[in-house]
Amino acid sequence: MAFAMFLCCLFKIGAFVEEDVLAVALRIFNRYLELVRKLQLTYRMEPAGSHGAWSLDDFQFLPFVWGSSQLTDHPRLFPKSFPDEDIAATYSKDYMFLACIHFIHKVKTGPFAEHSNQLWNISGVPFWSKVNSGLLKMYKVEVLSKFPVIQHTLFGSLLPIKPASNPVTSDPVVSF
Repeated sequence: MAFAMFLCCLFKIGAFVEEDVLAVALRIFNRYLELVRKLQLTYRMEPAGSHGAWSLDDFQFLPFVWGSSQLTDHPRLFPKSFPDEDIAATYSKDYMFLACIHFIHKVKTGPFAEHSNQLWNISGVPFWSKVNSGLLKMYKVEVLSKFPVIQHTLFGSLLPIKPASNPVTSDPVVSF
């Protein structure tokens, strides 16, 4: 999340412009993921606060959101096909979501439905647009709204934090 926030700051100061969005997500952020995965494999790094089989991925969430967006309206690749190890390997260089799945196949053993239960459930969703909207909602709830995650974020003029009222509970929540 810190690197994504860094990229966001680069947009805010004008280092990147709106036309750079795809290149930043699919080239720069993707290269960052490759580096992080190499570090994870080399040093056998484990995630802090992992949800194990009940979470999306032990290390990353945002590439699933962006990757599912990349696959929206794809004519041949549907959510039901991504757990297939061969499909993930074949298309991992072209699609961020499938690169995430390919990495999971590299680091976890056993049936996909057991070691990545949440993703297995997502594969039952018929359309990528629905996968993407669900993942975006889940990201807001499971990442951005969690104090243990957000407590280390440095807010300031580029990334302000504003208290907001939650219409459901009327308890203060964080708004971005």
